[in-house]
Amino acid sequence: MDSDSDSDGSHVSATPPREEPPPSLTVQPPLPRPKPVLVSNKLKLCSSSSDKSSKSKIRPSRPAKPSSKQEPTQEELPCNSFCLPTLPFQIRRPSDCVTQLSTAQSFETLPAGYFSKSASFSKIRRPFLSSTYSSGNGPPLDFVSNAGLKNENNESYCHLGGSIPVEVEGESLRATTVSKLGKRHPNLIGANVPVPSIKVRKCAFEGNFVRLNLNSKRWKLRSHGKKKNSAYGKRRSYKRDRVKSKREDQDQVKSFLESEGDAFVAQTAQKKSRDSRGAKEFDCKVIEEAVSAVREDPSDENLVKLLQLVYGYDSFRDGQLEAIKMVLAGKSTMLILPTGAGKSLCYQLPAMILPGITLVVSPLVALMIDQQRKLPPMINGGLLCSSQAPEEASETLKHLQEGVLKVLFVSPERLLNEEFLSVVSTASTVSLVVVDEAHCISEWSHNFRPSFMRLRASFLHNKLNAGSFLAMTATATTITLNSVMSALDIPCTNLIQKTQLTDNLHLSVSLARNRMKDLLALIKSPPYVEAQSIIIYCKFQSEADTISKYLSDNNISAKSYHSSIPAKERSYVQELFGSNKIRVVVATVAFGMGLDKRDVGAVIHYSLPESPEHYVQEIGRAGRDGRLSFCRLFYDDETYVKLRSLMYSDGVDEYAVNKFICEVFPAHRISSGQICSLIKESASRRFDMKEEVMLTLLTRLELGDVQYLRLLPHINATCTLSFHKTPPPLLAQKDSAVAAILKRSENKQGLYVFDMPSVANDMGVTVVEISNQLHNLKLLGEVTFEMKDLAYCYTIVKAPTDFFALSENLTRWLYEFERSKVRKLDAMYDAAYHAVNICDKTPGCSGSDHTPCLQRKILDYFAGVDNDSLSKKLDQSSPFLRADIKVFLQSNSQAKFTPRATARIMHGIASPAYPSAVWSKTHFWGRYRHVDFQVVMEAAKEELKNFVGKDSSSQR
Repeated sequence: MDSDSDSDGSHVSATPPREEPPPSLTVQPPLPRPKPVLVSNKLKLCSSSSDKSSKSKIRPSRPAKPSSKQEPTQEELPCNSFCLPTLPFQIRRPSDCVTQLSTAQSFETLPAGYFSKSASFSKIRRPFLSSTYSSGNGPPLDFVSNAGLKNENNESYCHLGGSIPVEVEGESLRATTVSKLGKRHPNLIGANVPVPSIKVRKCAFEGNFVRLNLNSKRWKLRSHGKKKNSAYGKRRSYKRDRVKSKREDQDQVKSFLESEGDAFVAQTAQKKSRDSRGAKEFDCKVIEEAVSAVREDPSDENLVKLLQLVYGYDSFRDGQLEAIKMVLAGKSTMLILPTGAGKSLCYQLPAMILPGITLVVSPLVALMIDQQRKLPPMINGGLLCSSQAPEEASETLKHLQEGVLKVLFVSPERLLNEEFLSVVSTASTVSLVVVDEAHCISEWSHNFRPSFMRLRASFLHNKLNAGSFLAMTATATTITLNSVMSALDIPCTNLIQKTQLTDNLHLSVSLARNRMKDLLALIKSPPYVEAQSIIIYCKFQSEADTISKYLSDNNISAKSYHSSIPAKERSYVQELFGSNKIRVVVATVAFGMGLDKRDVGAVIHYSLPESPEHYVQEIGRAGRDGRLSFCRLFYDDETYVKLRSLMYSDGVDEYAVNKFICEVFPAHRISSGQICSLIKESASRRFDMKEEVMLTLLTRLELGDVQYLRLLPHINATCTLSFHKTPPPLLAQKDSAVAAILKRSENKQGLYVFDMPSVANDMGVTVVEISNQLHNLKLLGEVTFEMKDLAYCYTIVKAPTDFFALSENLTRWLYEFERSKVRKLDAMYDAAYHAVNICDKTPGCSGSDHTPCLQRKILDYFAGVDNDSLSKKLDQSSPFLRADIKVFLQSNSQAKFTPRATARIMHGIASPAYPSAVWSKTHFWGRYRHVDFQVVMEAAKEELKNFVGKDSSSQR
């Protein structure tokens, strides 16, 4: 009785005869009502009789001989005849006959495949089913007649509809009639006699559907232009086609419900809203009383009661209660809890109790959006970020001024904005400033952010009059902790630090030989094959795209996620992953922050993480539901060598730092109070320095031991102006800004090009004021202008007296920053190398499973224990290194190289002044990556001395 259909088996089929009967015009006498029997999840129709052992056989009727008599019309047929003369069963219409049939009357069993030659049958959709349950046989079914329809032979037939009693898990479900839904579907079989209940399986869309599939033909799936064979030579299995068919059916059901079930959904929602309104008001009143109780007495009992009312938890997690009580006491606190351990609750609960507003400074927009979305309903939250429309930002500021908000999420750049600071300081009292991912403040952390460096206790106290600070992070070494606590004036006694690794993570390491094949085999093997959701982390964006395509071609639903993907598509991928519509996400480090998915069962590191901090944060996204989760790390020496070279991509030579400082403090305008600008793109190429490195140096000049400058918001420094109504000389007599612009501008083909900071300095105003005056002239139709060349803007506070000493100091600081990144990667490699090559006799470690030794290595790292067991994989010398550098310099004598630039090319590292598109064509590109970068740079320095000396002597 197996069907050929691609359905899931929950459909109605007829008992197949020995041979298919031809169409007949004769009317068969009514037979006893068939009894449905469920065999292999298919419905088999058998005739019922008093003798259960007897079976009625269906004999095909012979075709009638041609007759000269005219066939009777529908109106002439008796009430117990058929609307369709070709159908061998009885159909009645209420309009044709008033007399009800007895329960003994029924219809004849249908031949299998019969309706493949007539009109097709549609599925019975979910809106046809109501939520009214009854037991036993339902009342007689009603019909909805619709004459005038024709089959493929141009023969008239009846459009019948009605309700079908369906049994779901032992209960009888009474369906509503078609006429009540406003849309009629053809070819629904019904009868006005009690029909036995049909048991159907519950589908994944929370609906129960009966699939009528009587045409005995397999449904053809649409390929939508995709190849039938995968790129790796395996065809999709029949089972997968069935799953795809089921998903397509569910999508059709979903669209159907959206189109026709809106009224029902709206009514249900209104009913739920009316039912829950009273309870909600009651809850708010109880919560207010609990908050008042905590304000009067912040005892453990009152706090736990408030926790139960707001979040539904019976107890706090480790470290939460201690942190909340410290914040409520007005003490600045440093909190270190593992990823997913509930750090956000430590400021959400105090935000309800503290009188003023809570400001949450967060490094990522996605993280802020996710945290705002997860605020409890009784906490009014707002968000200010760069991706907002001006109307949204204005509305948030309005709510802030009105005192509606209790929690406001901002970026560090927005927090340092003068306009925002003035609004916050005058609008409300800031009771608490929360710095999320606080390790970003320290330059010794794994992802230092220059804008976070400006978050200092003195600044926050003076500008915001903040009551206290709460710094939160999941990973921080001893050096990073001391740096953050020093910046925010947090005493050592206010440190709350719990273990940075959870006990339900199973850690393993394996040496990768063919990582792509090893990855596929791992995902298809236990216990990873049982994991519902998997995150795969890799270093490079191209790797993420390649891996996701490879997994998809091997029947594993996967998507890639990295910063080069548009923001909307990244949000879509995260939404698919969060709703379990895809199983695997292949991502760079850009994925994970703000992700609160509790059923991630595995995290796989395709590439070696850059630091133990990265490793701990990324594996912490697994096992948040408390279940045992699995974390596998692939490592190999070649990847480590490549990543170690990239750690030197941000470093700068002292020569470049000195040039940079000389341009930051120009000799012709070095007086205090001068507004200056530095165009990002051109300066980056000129100094062979990344833009983020330039920003780091400027921030250091502002926040170092001596404040040399004050950073202003970034601007477009170059303006191109054209006049339309009044001639420029006449307009300059009326407008002082135009007069200053004409003095500083250069006329290029009727367009006036000038530098905005120069005009602002001449007038003694800010760049923003100049921009506002130009906008006013534009509204009057006098001018049009275009701004370009994004630049760093700053005001000189104090000019340095010794440029060389300052350059040396900054270069030493950058060097230590670079060495810190390299040491972090070495520590991560050391842990993986030790697990694979040394850890044979450690208790609990066997094969690729190394949970005990990896945990010990990571905890030692965070505690500051120095492990010198690193196996040196990099060469410290090469016999041909100096000779190759000499040849390279001679063959590129037209270019000017520094020792670092030469070493970068030998290691295959691109930089702003030496892009890979140009310099990767030389055969020296990346040749000495296996030699330590410092060794290559020292060799380049010696060869450059010889090269410059010979060049100087030849010029004499």
